[in-house]
Amino acid sequence: MHRTLYPAFLACLALLLMGATHASAQSLGNCTPVDLDYICQNTELVSAVSAACGDQCIAEGQACMEACMASQLELTSECITCFGEQVTCVVTNCLFQCAVLGDEACAQCALTYCEAGFNECAGIVDNDQDEWTNLCDCDDNNPTIHPGAAGTGVGVDNDCNGLYTVNELADCVADLNGDNLVGADDLLVFLADYECNGGGCAGDFDADGQVGTSDLLTFLSEFGLFCL
Repeated sequence: MHRTLYPAFLACLALLLMGATHASAQSLGNCTPVDLDYICQNTELVSAVSAACGDQCIAEGQACMEACMASQLELTSECITCFGEQVTCVVTNCLFQCAVLGDEACAQCALTYCEAGFNECAGIVDNDQDEWTNLCDCDDNNPTIHPGAAGTGVGVDNDCNGLYTVNELADCVADLNGDNLVGADDLLVFLADYECNGGGCAGDFDADGQVGTSDLLTFLSEFGLFCL
């Protein structure tokens, strides 16, 4: 058991965490958004430490596991509890598979019996069903936004890498100061010309000769977007 649990436990954790670079969605479980972001940014470290601690504490139990992880990882104690509970789950449900049948059977058993409980405890979800959880999906309510996603040209960071490619940038009309972002500075320019008449007015997006309500709606629809 002691020899075979380590690689199986590591494989199980890797599968749990691989759906993972940002965690902006609110956590529904014991792990805070900061915890989820830390796990996402340090997936290999968290997997290795939790696997090593699980192997080390297989006889001592959950309290040992949690203390071991707390000494090495910057996670809240409530979040670490979920990892401790997973060890208990694996030992309780998969003793035969891990001790006799080997790593693959052990990992499959852990996924079958312990993955859902771990995700519920930690608050790991996939709200938009794009196969990326809120561990690393920077907008888990939009299936076009997740690590590796193709750019949609609407001014959002589709692939969650914190950078904007040409394919992600929007063709904004409300970028009035030309800084490639529709923001507060553009709003000041727009408001200065609000209700301007006679053509040539900054913010006359619909080209009707005046800056009015329809132009304001256009501006608001683009506010916060990154632009070509």
